[in-house]
Amino acid sequence: MKKIFLLKLILIFISIVSCDGCIDPDECPDTFNVPAEIIPYQRQYHIGDTITLFSKFDRHVHEIRTDRKYDMININWFPNTYIQFLDTIGGANTILSKYFKLILDTKCKEYISTTLGVSGIDCNYTFENDSFSLTYKFIPKRTGNFFLSQKCAIGPNFNEQDFPGKCRNYGYYVIVDMNSGKDGNIDILESAKDSLYNHWVLSNPKTRFYERGGFCFTVVP
Repeated sequence: MKKIFLLKLILIFISIVSCDGCIDPDECPDTFNVPAEIIPYQRQYHIGDTITLFSKFDRHVHEIRTDRKYDMININWFPNTYIQFLDTIGGANTILSKYFKLILDTKCKEYISTTLGVSGIDCNYTFENDSFSLTYKFIPKRTGNFFLSQKCAIGPNFNEQDFPGKCRNYGYYVIVDMNSGKDGNIDILESAKDSLYNHWVLSNPKTRFYERGGFCFTVVP
C-alpha cells in the first residue's frame, strides 16, 4: 500500500511540474487591437495634398480574445507601412519615394529592398503621458490608384517581451484598426490590374484588408 501511495504522489508531482503555468488557451491574450487613421479621410486626393497617418493609444491595450485590456508599457512596437501602386501588374514592387514625398520624424525611415524592388516605412512609437503615438505625412507626386497597408509587429523576439497576464510560451500579434467604422474605400481594389489585389485580397477582406490597416485612395492632378 505504501508503494502505491508513494507512486500516486510521484505521479501527482510530475503532473504539477509538467503543467507549471498551464492555462486554458482560450484565456490567453493573443490578438491585440490598436487604432490608426488617415487624415483627412478621403477617397480622392490631388498631387501636392498632404496626407497624414496618425496612431495613438493608451498603454492599456485592448485584446480581442479575452476582451480585456493589458498594460503594455514595456512593449516595443514596430509599425510599418506599405503603399502599393494598383495601376500595373506587380504593383507590390513600389518604391514609395517615387510616388510620394515622405515627411518622417526621426523614429521613421523608408526601408528599400533592392532585391524585391519595394520599399516601406519602418517606425517606432513614441511613448509619452502613458500613451503610444505615431505621426507621419506623405504628399502624392504622381496620379493613380493606391493601396495603403498599415501593420504593427511586436518584435523582434516577441516572446521575450512580457506584460502582466501574458501566457508563457504563447505568442501574440497585433491588428491595426484603420479608420474605425469606415470601409477604407476597399472597392478601389476591384479596378486593380493585379489579381493579388482585385481577387486575393477581396476574397478575404477581413483578414487581408481590414485587419492589416487597409486604406485605398486615388490621386488626381
